[in-house]
Amino acid sequence: MTQGDEATRTAPAPLGRRAATKARTRGALLDAARRVFAERGYGPASVEEIARTAGVSVGSVYVHFASKEALFTALLEAQTSADVSAMSAVVHDDPDETFAALDRLVAEVADSREEALLDAEMWLYAVRHPEFADRLAEHEVRMARFANDRLSHDWDAMDPAVRAAVRDDEFVIAAAALFHGMIRLRRVLGEEAVPTDLYSRVLRLILRLPDGAPVERPVG
Repeated sequence: MTQGDEATRTAPAPLGRRAATKARTRGALLDAARRVFAERGYGPASVEEIARTAGVSVGSVYVHFASKEALFTALLEAQTSADVSAMSAVVHDDPDETFAALDRLVAEVADSREEALLDAEMWLYAVRHPEFADRLAEHEVRMARFANDRLSHDWDAMDPAVRAAVRDDEFVIAAAALFHGMIRLRRVLGEEAVPTDLYSRVLRLILRLPDGAPVERPVG
């Protein structure tokens, strides 16, 4: 073997290839962490099981994440990005299409055992750990602001009495609470008790008159 052959054989992988491999490993770890945290809960879940599920060594976990908590926090950040993408996909110019898409989103999350378990686990962990609660609050506020920006065209149709009682940002927080509540109750009570269109029907009662006709706001 010539020196040139030896240099070729031992040369490190190009930076782009190494970055892609690192990104794939990180993604595999997040996917594995999602499954393990959902099934085991944060406390019983171990870095060893997450590594085994991802098909990598324990050392690889610590290359990407400083601790199990750091991995859990990264999972929340990844969930935030996914939620923003999901919200972007359901908001349309036609309010009827937006409401229908929101109903489908509630059903998809509620009917996914993994999503429901992970949502509950993050909430419980936030209750017990104030620092993580701050991160979860950032996630919820970001989603609320995003929804506020995207759904602002509906505020003019809101019942004037409601608009007088709550600010737009407060209404979005309340709508988010309704969203999470619908998901959890549908998961527990089932589709018969929480039908797919219940979320949008309740929102319509708040935003519009019961018959769906736009509310004419008083002048002045």
